[in-house]
Amino acid sequence: MKTWFKRIVIGLVVLVIVAVVGLAIFLLTFDPNAYKYKLEELVQERYHRTLAIEGDVELSLFPRIGLSVQGVSLSEVDSPDIFASIESMRLAVAVWPLLSDNLVVDHVAINGFKARIVRKKNGHLNFEDLAGSDLASTAKPVGAADAVVGAMAGATRALTTGSSTAPASMQIDIAGLELQAGELQLQDEISGMAVAVTNLTANTGRVTYKQPFDLSFSARVEGGHPRMDATLTGQGLLTLDPLARRFAAQRLDVRMNGNVLGAEAKSLSARGNLAFNGQTSSLDVGGLEILFQGDVPEQPSPMKNVEASLTVPKLALDPHELKLQLDKVALRAKGTLPGGPFEMAADAPGLSISPSEATGQALTGRVRLQGLDASFGLNGISGNAGELDIKEVKFDSTLTEGERVVKASFVSPATFNFWQRAISLLTLRGEVNITDPALPKGSLQIPVIGSMSANMQKDQAGAKISAVLEGGKFDLTADVKQLSKLPDITFALAVDTLDLDKLAPPVAAAAPATAGDGKQDDPEKKPEAESATETAAADNAFDLSMLVGPSANGSIKIGNLMVRGLKASDLTAKIKLEKGKLDISTLAASLYGGKVGGALSVDAANGNQVATKMSLAGISIGPLLTDLTEKSVLTGTGSLALDLKTAGSNSYALITGLNGGMQLRLRDGAVTGINVAQTLRELKAAFTGEAQDPSLEADRARTTDFTSLEADLVFVKGVAQAKRLDMASPLLRVTQGEPARIDFVQDTFDFLAKVRVVNTSTGQDGKDLEELKGITIPVLISGTFDKPVYTVQWRGAATDVLKKSLERELKRAVEDEHLAPKIDRAIKGILGK
Repeated sequence: MKTWFKRIVIGLVVLVIVAVVGLAIFLLTFDPNAYKYKLEELVQERYHRTLAIEGDVELSLFPRIGLSVQGVSLSEVDSPDIFASIESMRLAVAVWPLLSDNLVVDHVAINGFKARIVRKKNGHLNFEDLAGSDLASTAKPVGAADAVVGAMAGATRALTTGSSTAPASMQIDIAGLELQAGELQLQDEISGMAVAVTNLTANTGRVTYKQPFDLSFSARVEGGHPRMDATLTGQGLLTLDPLARRFAAQRLDVRMNGNVLGAEAKSLSARGNLAFNGQTSSLDVGGLEILFQGDVPEQPSPMKNVEASLTVPKLALDPHELKLQLDKVALRAKGTLPGGPFEMAADAPGLSISPSEATGQALTGRVRLQGLDASFGLNGISGNAGELDIKEVKFDSTLTEGERVVKASFVSPATFNFWQRAISLLTLRGEVNITDPALPKGSLQIPVIGSMSANMQKDQAGAKISAVLEGGKFDLTADVKQLSKLPDITFALAVDTLDLDKLAPPVAAAAPATAGDGKQDDPEKKPEAESATETAAADNAFDLSMLVGPSANGSIKIGNLMVRGLKASDLTAKIKLEKGKLDISTLAASLYGGKVGGALSVDAANGNQVATKMSLAGISIGPLLTDLTEKSVLTGTGSLALDLKTAGSNSYALITGLNGGMQLRLRDGAVTGINVAQTLRELKAAFTGEAQDPSLEADRARTTDFTSLEADLVFVKGVAQAKRLDMASPLLRVTQGEPARIDFVQDTFDFLAKVRVVNTSTGQDGKDLEELKGITIPVLISGTFDKPVYTVQWRGAATDVLKKSLERELKRAVEDEHLAPKIDRAIKGILGK
């Protein structure tokens, strides 16, 4: 037995010696770099990605497996584009714990880690093959978290285990992680999100699955969609369980400064506790507080000195179990808008929803800003998660603008169906009360009833609104599809009487500048005036971007319409909105004794291009102009044809871009401001041969009658050129001369009218104009639209007048027997001596 024992001992000693020698030989001869290419081939074969290791691989095997690599990169699938890269990494793994499925890693140092994370249009992430799970989702996320959190578990498995799946019993223990000069490119091809996280540094304590560990980090966040340019710092106590897709953050403190989602954040912070279960999509929040201080410069309502806070002492959400619990959630905000300060508040004292029951206290909110005080509330919560009943949804508001006060109050019971993600307001009722001394009776009451509903599962909504407006009906029906994408709206509006001047009176214009005397401005001051005009026009800029995206089809029928003084009846039109272009076709109405028909289009997707073709027939032009401009400069009955185009985002741009043509045909009317015949007679009697032509301002008490008026205008960049003017009366004929310009940009005239007396026996003030019969007399119209000036260029016609008068006097003198005295007196009479 001793012999066998000795043999066994000797064998073991020999085995140990051989093992030690063999291990020594292995350590002395093993070159891990010889396996780089084999590893690259395996990655290419399994993942169809290119793995490149540019630096040497340094490896130690005992007592720990040590690894040091440099210049490592991994490509996208079947593409030369880089997915991730590392400048250098060092780590060491204990050998013996691996035998019991435990991964114990000493301090890990990573420098220059870069990765590009993309969610493609088909909903798949660009590293799903590494994560070993199908994370595809085509739902458009609210933000980047919707994509990143869903991929976190797979990414962690891939980075920590080296494979797409890991044994369920595998335990990971990392003494600490240090990341320097990291960079993440986040891109979502569905939402268009593109964000870059640069200068990323991170340090952790001991990292173990299911055990909390310290984390601190800092980075720079930049992006164009959404707009970001801010610094990011944070710390907290994290717990990771990527195999179960559970993540938690305790004592979380995250801060940002800079441009965050278009807001200029002087300070943005979030503190609290969060826990997320990726398998059930459940979320638990405790002691969360979000604070913001800064400005929100986004147009059209920039906000300054904003202070906002959201406190969530407790929130538990489990979509799978249909459970929601809120406790003392409060939102507060205040700041300054262009019109003055604003305040906003919302409170949810308590809410508990489960499949069996739903209870809660009233949810309330209030918004106050210049002229507006609005509040809302949800009272009487009951039912369950499947169908939540709210006894009363209430909205009240008061809008004050000068002496005008508009009060609105609406109330309705509501039903929420969480299974279908649907809400219904089946018996909406309320009233709008307008008090204004300018109204005929001092006030206007509009009772309203209707219903509204939305179903997010079917991605659609609908509404039916009925009101009594000035004793007539107001009916609106609308259906909306594709709520979560680009809304597609179908609607029909039918109104008996719609007076928009009562419901939404025009805003009072700023006091105009002092009018000139009609003379040409000083050239040195003209640029300043033009600049003032452009500045004033830019102040009334409008934004039509809301037309880009949704689509709509509908019809409008209005019995009687009044808008900005214009009156029309029996108005009908079809409206279509598609790809940012609004088309109003088959427009027809009765107005001012005639009919109007035509079409109008506005293309907001292409620089707010506006085009119209309108035809007005049988209209009375005088009342039309009076209602539109509060001035009566022209009367008569006839037709007007318009074919105009323009583009711009404010009134000045629309006027300066106006191009097209206009044709006017009138009969039996008058031009207000001057009586041409009377003026000629007065100037003829007062003519003394002075060098300067007489000028006179418009006098609305004077008119020039006509039996017919025909005019053709061509617009180029807001300036109209008269290509044809033919005004006829029994006494006069008027045609255009040169220049014949009407400048709508500067609101000025530079128009030469050629006046010719054709018949002195009849017509307006035809007496005493026999001497002017057949003679063309130029009349220059200049000055502004508000204050035109008429200059009779008498000296231009003086030669013809003298010639004709001399011929007449000579003829009379020749017929007289006392020839010489008559000729002498005739010449003296002509010369005014």
